[in-house]
Amino acid sequence: MPLSYQNNTGDNSTDTFSIPFTYTATSEISVTVDGVNQTGLSFPSTSTVKLTSAPASGTVVQVRRTTDLSSRAIDFASGSVLTEEDLDNSNIQIFHSSQEARDLTADSVNLGQDNKWDMQSKVVKNVADPTAAQDAATKNYIENTWLSSADKTVINNVNTNLTAITNVNTNLPTITNVNNNATNINNASANATLAQNYANKVDGAVESSNYSSKAWALGGTGVTDTAGSGGAKEWATDTTNQVDGTEYSAKEYAVGAQRRGQANGGSAKDWATYTSGTVDNAGYSAKYWAQQAEASKTEFSNVYQGALSSDPSGGSVSAGDLYFNTSTNTLKYYNGSSWANIEATDTSSFATKGVAIAMAIAL
Repeated sequence: MPLSYQNNTGDNSTDTFSIPFTYTATSEISVTVDGVNQTGLSFPSTSTVKLTSAPASGTVVQVRRTTDLSSRAIDFASGSVLTEEDLDNSNIQIFHSSQEARDLTADSVNLGQDNKWDMQSKVVKNVADPTAAQDAATKNYIENTWLSSADKTVINNVNTNLTAITNVNTNLPTITNVNNNATNINNASANATLAQNYANKVDGAVESSNYSSKAWALGGTGVTDTAGSGGAKEWATDTTNQVDGTEYSAKEYAVGAQRRGQANGGSAKDWATYTSGTVDNAGYSAKYWAQQAEASKTEFSNVYQGALSSDPSGGSVSAGDLYFNTSTNTLKYYNGSSWANIEATDTSSFATKGVAIAMAIAL
């Protein structure tokens, strides 16, 4: 069964024929009708070729591929990176040309009675010309001359390497995997550096506006003192600067002094213990008010003598002092010379409201 061509039979109505084999360019496809090369070919799809008119009934329509061997498909340079596409293209050229050589070898020899095979030079001498249209359409004939030395070398090389070429094609998936792994290996160093940068880089972004985990954790260029940024450690502990240029750290709000005296400012510690002034330029700390309360208690205790069974006397007593007499259950005050009872006045028997008002003013 041919691998690089297909014969069809014309029916005077069909002008489009299938291309049952692979090819790399439409320039490799040719069509002959009873051995006559056709021009004006078009390709409705990658697997069909169309003639300008339908071949006559009974004619042999051959669709053939002829690979360009004027140069190598890929010239691998020393030190270059192998790619799957380059390997495929190189192997495809070899594979296709091997198929075509196999078909030519099988179809090109049509020995007449007087022809013979020269085993030493491996060529056919005195091959008779084709006589039938079928022969002209399906066979390629060697002229009645010896093949050139270069042609013989090509044939010998193809025959010698046919097994190797077949093995290459069989192992193409493995070669492709090797190529893919080679790409991964080549990328490994760059990916390792990128991973290291994402872990440790603190002198700028790793890629675009993306920063490393260390920068987000401890701070770094582009993160520290940058709007909307700041490292986790800075948000937790920085008490010397605004973390992102506008806000302060958790430690600053807890124990810092940067916001002391600012409107709506002050840390939790300042609100608890600062006594040298206002915490937020308006209010005072809990400790400040505690000290004020303590001072007020001390002042009151200097006036109130406590609960006693008799009137106190001596240098500790002064006008305005108070004490509670436990013997008479009365509250007394010192008028400067003696202790007098403090009693409520019954105003229910007063004659008029005016008298009550006057008494209240007098008292």
